[in-house]
Amino acid sequence: TNGAHVVVVAVPIIGPQSESLGTMAGMFRVGATSVSALYASIVKLRLEQEGVAYIVDGHGRVIYGTGGQHIGENFSDHEAVQNVLSGHDGSLRTRDRAGTVILASYAPVPGTNWGLVREEDWDALLASSISYRRFLLLLLALGVAVPALVVTLGVRRITQPIQDLIRAAQEVAGGHFGRSISAPTGDEIEELAEQFNAMSAQLEASYAQLEQKVTDRTRELATLNAIAEVVSQSLDLRQVLNAALDKTIELTQVEAGAAYCRVERGALQRVCVRGLPADVADRLALIEGAHNGEDAHPTVRRAADYLQDDVREALQQEAFHAIVGIPLVSRGQVLGAILLAECSERDFEADELTLLASIGQQIGVAVENAQLYERAEQAAAAAERSRLARDLHDAVTQTLFSASLIAEVLPRLWARNPDEGHRRLEELRQLTRGALAEMRTLLLELRPSALDEAQLGDLLRQLGESITGRARVPVYVTSQGHCDVPSEVKVALYRIAQEALNNVAKHSGAHEARIGLHCSESGVRIEIADDGCGFDMERIPINRLGLNIMRERAESAGATLEIDSAPGEGTRVHVHWAAP
Repeated sequence: TNGAHVVVVAVPIIGPQSESLGTMAGMFRVGATSVSALYASIVKLRLEQEGVAYIVDGHGRVIYGTGGQHIGENFSDHEAVQNVLSGHDGSLRTRDRAGTVILASYAPVPGTNWGLVREEDWDALLASSISYRRFLLLLLALGVAVPALVVTLGVRRITQPIQDLIRAAQEVAGGHFGRSISAPTGDEIEELAEQFNAMSAQLEASYAQLEQKVTDRTRELATLNAIAEVVSQSLDLRQVLNAALDKTIELTQVEAGAAYCRVERGALQRVCVRGLPADVADRLALIEGAHNGEDAHPTVRRAADYLQDDVREALQQEAFHAIVGIPLVSRGQVLGAILLAECSERDFEADELTLLASIGQQIGVAVENAQLYERAEQAAAAAERSRLARDLHDAVTQTLFSASLIAEVLPRLWARNPDEGHRRLEELRQLTRGALAEMRTLLLELRPSALDEAQLGDLLRQLGESITGRARVPVYVTSQGHCDVPSEVKVALYRIAQEALNNVAKHSGAHEARIGLHCSESGVRIEIADDGCGFDMERIPINRLGLNIMRERAESAGATLEIDSAPGEGTRVHVHWAAP
């Protein structure tokens, strides 16, 4: 009635039939100093235990405040009040009217449009929960650290063996075989480690075997190279077998041996012996020769296995334990053998026998080369003897026969006709000089070094005299200057002149021939000319009359050759060698 603010509480009156009989209303004064049943009920709620609490009506006006504060004030602009009047409950961090940071909790009062708001100091709240926060942070740290530690240990348990495996694989790749690792994980990684260790052990064993094979192969190649070196130093059969036997004994480290070559009917003939009695070596040749004829592989026979008493006793007396037979093979043929005598009870492995077979083949090739060279020498000697016999028959023999006929009739011819006798005597002199020149030419062929020692002019004059004596064609030789030319050039020029004069004697029908030699510092010129029948250069093939041979000799000496001829006009051969 006096304009004071009150709170009206109305309670409906309901009849027995749920009809409304009226309303009972009570008014409570709103104020900090007011005493009423309403405030007594609110005080009983003990809202002021913590912080500040207040109740606002539907307009945001405070109708109750802790300690009577703010009663009657309008808090409608307060965010928490706005939320609660909107029918929401909850809390938010905000500031009070004094600007202090607070936590405002709010909730509507059921059955009314009022709202309850409680404000608590934010720092005070945090102070009470700081110990819990530390505890929570500790729990959080443990929650992060423990799983991380577990994961780290688990990952390391998995990755450490893998890293060990990688490092071990890298070492194996670098050549450190035999590397092993331990991974007691009880799973696939442990099985993988065991497989890796097995592989590494196999690689180590394989590498050791490979190194041994390389060492053995290097030793074998060195042995064969040493054998090849000594047997290639000569083409004399005896020297080859002597050197081969000495080197084989040295390389195989045996005490004695003998070398044989195969002769007629397949028998072995002793060429050389080392440390064995000669009679024992010969008896062994008879025994082993038959075996090597059938078996082209190295054999090892113990001394006690020989059926021949004398051989067995001789070997045992010399303390030889075994005889190793090495056939000398070339192109599938046994050309000889080397027998090695071993004193120790040594077992020859398959690899050693293979090496001995290779040694036998190496020496066999050298023996074959020596035999071929010897046969070639014999064939060359036979051919040279045949050529000399033919030259003697064609030249010297005929000349001497003519000279002997003239000598027989000369006394009677001289008595009847001195002038004819004098002419025949001159002819006899020319024949004898020609025969002497032919003999000297043949001696030059037998001793080629004489061509190097003689002067080129003397050689040409000797050729002229030999043609004069053989073909009765006078050959006039003129020489100018001193010829100092290399040996190979002098021989080539001599052979060209010899071929040209042979053509004069055989084909030209000339009455005379001339040789002109001109030597100077710039070179050598030779001209061979005759007054014979000549020939057509276009109709005579190059391989006729020795023309091709003369051209080849000139080219080999670095000289030029020119041939000028025509039918009925004779032939002229020009050779020019220019000094370098």
